[in-house]
Amino acid sequence: MRDRQICRSRHKAVATAALVCLLVISVTDVYAIKQDRKYIRRPQNIGLIYKDLNVKTEDGYRIETWFFPAQAMPDSSAASDTPLPYATIDTQRRPTVVICNGDAGNMSYIQLFMAMVYTANGLNVVTFDWRGFGESDEFPMDSNYLCYTEMLSYYEAVIEAVAAQPEVDTESIYLLGWSTGAYLSMMTAGTGDNVRGCILRGTPSSFTDAIPLLMSVKGKGKDNLLVPADFPVERMPLNLAPDFHKAIMLIAGSEDERTPQWMSERIYEALPDDAFKRLLVVHGAKHGGMDAPEIVAQEEFFNRTLDFIHDAQKHRQ
Repeated sequence: MRDRQICRSRHKAVATAALVCLLVISVTDVYAIKQDRKYIRRPQNIGLIYKDLNVKTEDGYRIETWFFPAQAMPDSSAASDTPLPYATIDTQRRPTVVICNGDAGNMSYIQLFMAMVYTANGLNVVTFDWRGFGESDEFPMDSNYLCYTEMLSYYEAVIEAVAAQPEVDTESIYLLGWSTGAYLSMMTAGTGDNVRGCILRGTPSSFTDAIPLLMSVKGKGKDNLLVPADFPVERMPLNLAPDFHKAIMLIAGSEDERTPQWMSERIYEALPDDAFKRLLVVHGAKHGGMDAPEIVAQEEFFNRTLDFIHDAQKHRQ
């Protein structure tokens, strides 16, 4: 990959102003499934160019997915009530970041502002909603469950569709997820041939570690923190780490009580010695909401994640 594919001039300072103004209504702080069907904004409302991807699961369900090509940072005059004409800045295949939501909200929240920053730095970005969230097909979910096994196959369907796009360097797909989306991203990266690496924020090391903490912090019983019987717990991050050979960046908040810093450190230490790995601890940050690492240290978050992708690309060569 040529260095020019990832713009080194960095547009994060420009994006920070938009993030500060809008993130008050753009973040969620939940650790249990909470479906959200309503989009609070769409890409065109903040001037982003995108296209819908036709993503269907193996069992025929539609996953609402938005593909954002690399593009200039939009200004306020670019905002529109209707989708902007789709266009790319060139015909180059580029590294692509697939952003995976956690267990609440939908992709109309912080994902759009992440897309704004990463696309302005030469990357394609993809966002999607789980079934039962946003405008994806219906999926009744029990809020007492931490996840559903089907989420893994939905994630794989999204990546398959992304890899088929002419704008995408199929050897340079990166997954970015937080909380539930973090462990699902690592699990998916571990088996995904097209996935180069992953960026994981607020990652539970295992359910064995996480559930007692959630019982204490959230005051919930085990019946409110269920895991499906067929969920592959043997592929949770701590178990997967010793044989994980994809590029990986772990991000933790020093004050996170739900997925404490030590969970990310345990995963990091369990990774192979020769793995391309990074660990970022954001001091003062908690698990989510306005205290999440990407909010508390916006500029550092984007600088470090962009550096990680850039360096992982060079490491690949």
